Amino acid sequence: MCGLISAFYPDGVTPPAAEALEQSLNASLDIIEYRGPDSRGTYVSPDGRVGLGHVRLSIIDLETGLQPLSDEDNLIHCVVTGEIYDHDRIRTEMQSQGYSFKTKCDSELVVQLYKRDGLNLLFHLRGEFAFVLYDVKRRLLLAVRDRFGIKPLYYTVSDGCILFGSEMKTFMPLGWRAEWDIASIVNYGDFGDERTVFKGVKKLPAGYFAICRASGDLETQSYWDLSYPLASASPSTSIDSMIQTVRDLLVESVRLRLRSDVPWAVYLSGGIDSSSVAGIATQLLRETDPNAKLTAFTLAFVESEATDESPLAERTAAHIGADLVKVEATEAKLVGILEECVWHSEMVSATFHGAGKLLLSKAVHDAGYKVNLLLSPLIQTLIILCFQVVLSGEGSDEVFGGYPWFPLDYLRDSDPAAAKLGINLPSEAERHPLAEEYQAVTGIKQLPPDALSLHKSDGPRHLLKISGHLSLESIFVLQGTDLYRPGVVDAAGGFNVLQCIEEGVNVRVRQNSISGDWHSLNVSLYTAAKSFLGRGILNFVGDRADMAHAVESRVTFLDHHLVEYVNRIPPSLKIRPVSGDQPGKWSLVEKWILREAVKPFVTEEIYLRKKNAFNPPPSGPPAVPSDLLPLQAHLKARITQVSVEKLGFIEWGYIQGLLEEYLTEPRFSEGNIDPRGRMLMLVLSYIVLQERFDVPTYKC
Repeated sequence: MCGLISAFYPDGVTPPAAEALEQSLNASLDIIEYRGPDSRGTYVSPDGRVGLGHVRLSIIDLETGLQPLSDEDNLIHCVVTGEIYDHDRIRTEMQSQGYSFKTKCDSELVVQLYKRDGLNLLFHLRGEFAFVLYDVKRRLLLAVRDRFGIKPLYYTVSDGCILFGSEMKTFMPLGWRAEWDIASIVNYGDFGDERTVFKGVKKLPAGYFAICRASGDLETQSYWDLSYPLASASPSTSIDSMIQTVRDLLVESVRLRLRSDVPWAVYLSGGIDSSSVAGIATQLLRETDPNAKLTAFTLAFVESEATDESPLAERTAAHIGADLVKVEATEAKLVGILEECVWHSEMVSATFHGAGKLLLSKAVHDAGYKVNLLLSPLIQTLIILCFQVVLSGEGSDEVFGGYPWFPLDYLRDSDPAAAKLGINLPSEAERHPLAEEYQAVTGIKQLPPDALSLHKSDGPRHLLKISGHLSLESIFVLQGTDLYRPGVVDAAGGFNVLQCIEEGVNVRVRQNSISGDWHSLNVSLYTAAKSFLGRGILNFVGDRADMAHAVESRVTFLDHHLVEYVNRIPPSLKIRPVSGDQPGKWSLVEKWILREAVKPFVTEEIYLRKKNAFNPPPSGPPAVPSDLLPLQAHLKARITQVSVEKLGFIEWGYIQGLLEEYLTEPRFSEGNIDPRGRMLMLVLSYIVLQERFDVPTYKC
């Protein structure tokens, strides 16, 4: 999906010579050449104050779609990553209005739409993208990220120069030097807000644009965000009509993402998300070719039958007539690429999720394909290869309500919108014991009774009236203050990951949560989409793992037309209550309306199957008790007193004890890494980032 870098030197900042700037841009592109191995290009403005660089993975218009792109007057220059859909229709419309195009590339729409609509061009763009555009006449730089943050875009200011890049590592040849952001590290700002582990480097938020002017001003604005109706709003159509509309919009999303000038692929797991996209894609292909056949790749966890979903993938592939390629995943293989996963994602990692995806994308690349259909967020994936464009299932759980903590927030409120549709719903008296049952089974915390209290004696007041973010806190917080050296937590302003997550949610959403104007399930969906999905999954399991091997993924469930519609559907059609045989007994069906919408495209087994978490497992106890498993051996070799103390913020004595315990008395459970092993993986991540980015030791 390509990669970009840009440098903008405002007035008052002395720019380098044009030749030196171009050399620096090319050095940046060298670092991320894996994102675009097909071609590269640079642009340096006549005054030497602006530089754009681009590496290209050719998908649309292979011959003439080279970047940077420019208009016919050479006054607008642009570098684009990602894919923009429905571009043929918009191009035809604009040509009839007198606008001319140099290429057939979807990315050139950005240039011509800017000439016609200015900043309003953003309303016309559909897909996953990030771009930087320079207006020579206005001396203005515009940087944009897609609505969900599928494509990465970072920015920083280094010695007065404003830098944007697909990856932070691209900043190094342009003079930027990495430093630890200790406040972000201690409170997981990488997941809770737009900070990174490095001081002064931020993520441009999803659905935002930034404007940089010659005066040095840098302003960011939102152009799109998730929104939901009032909890009391009356539905405007029937349940059957909603099901059909969801089906139609999903089919349209898949159809748009099949457009490519190169072969494409899909990941397919044992879950409903990837299976439905594969089924829809197969049906669409067979509209023109009855013998069309997909090829699918799946991860096979051969060391654990309990977490291996490849048999499910086999049955799905047989159902749709696809060829299946199993990619064997063992603990040794996952550990072997763990550090590369950290380098590519530029984030700490305490699971094998990113490594598993990196293993899978490598298999696609080695098979000769460039793009993959990413079809499952944190569940096992299967890739379908045919034309070289990929559809993905990331985001389905955050849109339709698939995670195990969502039922607690669904049960928090009544659903008057669903009641108006005549849906049988549990009473308030029935919801509370049902919530207690879910809490007991999942172990997920509920919001404390005094969480919204105004009494000083009850402690800090929560900013959100949901339980979902408490689950996110438990996922990200693997350690307490003991992990850090004395003085570090105080220097960070305290240790409160939960507060970081809450403050990272838009104030409009917090207001709608506390007031009760939005149903708690919708607030929980929003929070998960912005933190867990947008700042996590879409990065280390999505773009970064795929682009490390020049594999492009297209995220089918995050088409904004589909999402905007689903967000208006009553909560009880996302998580559907079903009355039991006994009075007052209920069960809940997650992603109910999605199941109904995709029923024609999947097997009955997939239609009925409950969501299982993606859990690439450690291999289990060794045959010889004294032997070390691959993860143990790697952590023992890499986590040393010298490497830990060089970080400057981790307490070696604590880590030393933890490492000794993990090596001598490890705990094993299906699909889960020993929590001590996860914490050590976290420390390993910081060691890798320090080595790769040459980060100086933190001084408290």
